[in-house]
Amino acid sequence: MAGDYDVVAYPDGRWWTFEISALSAPSPRGGDRRIVAMGQAPTAAQVPAEARALAALWTEDPDVRVRVSYRVPETIRQAIEQAAAREQAGREALNEAATLRRQAAKQLTSKGMTQADAAAVLGVSRQRVQQLVA
Repeated sequence: MAGDYDVVAYPDGRWWTFEISALSAPSPRGGDRRIVAMGQAPTAAQVPAEARALAALWTEDPDVRVRVSYRVPETIRQAIEQAAAREQAGREALNEAATLRRQAAKQLTSKGMTQADAAAVLGVSRQRVQQLVA
């Protein structure tokens, strides 16, 4: 069974440095010091592949999985979270709008209105009304 590892990546000059804190070894200097598995990738998009390769090397398991989180300044992290929340709200609003439009199309056609007339009322094509009532 493959291991799952959390990876933290952060910009480091022109590269991205990443750490896999669950993978560590005793320091050759002794004491309580540990060496944590670390690596670099030239782009953020390459971090997952590089992290998987490093974890596979450390664990001798070619089927490891990684979950990468990117450490960025707080203001950027907040903007990313706000964007994701608004996108989710937008998807929910679109789903609700589609349900309402479907209900309206079904109600219009069930009262004897042609699909062409329902399309004009709804502001969509006749083909879209046909899809909505199907």
